[in-house]
Amino acid sequence: MRSIFTWLLLLMLICSCEKNDTEATPSVDVTGSWELAASMKLPDTTWQAVSAADSATYSFDGNGEVVYSTKAWRTKGSYKVIADGSKVKLIISTDSLSQYLEVEKTSDSTIRVDDWLKAVNKGYTSKRFVRVD
Repeated sequence: MRSIFTWLLLLMLICSCEKNDTEATPSVDVTGSWELAASMKLPDTTWQAVSAADSATYSFDGNGEVVYSTKAWRTKGSYKVIADGSKVKLIISTDSLSQYLEVEKTSDSTIRVDDWLKAVNKGYTSKRFVRVD
C-alpha cells in the first residue's frame, strides 16, 4: 500500500512540472537601423567621429534577423539575445562567422556596441551608433 502512495506521489510530482519555452523579452530593444557615428579605441576615453569612408550600419528586425553593412561589405544573418539587463549580449551568426556583441542603449537614439570578447582582441574599439529610421 505504501508503494502505491509513493508511486502516486511521484506521478503527481512529475505531472506538475512544466517546461517554459518562452524567452524573456529583452529590456533593451535594438530593433531598427543604426549608423556608426563614433568610435573609441581603448584605453582612450573620448569618442572620435568616423569618416564617411568608415561608415557602417546595423539593421536589426524584430524576427531575429540582422544586416551589417559597410561601404565594401554586406552580410546578413540572425541574432539571438543571450543575456539581458541594462545591456544586451547578442550572438550574431552568419554563414562565415559568429560574432558576440554587447549592446547598451544609451538613449532612445543611440546605442553603444562592444565586442563581447574585447579582452582577446588587440586594438579593441568601442562603437557608437545612432538610429537612422
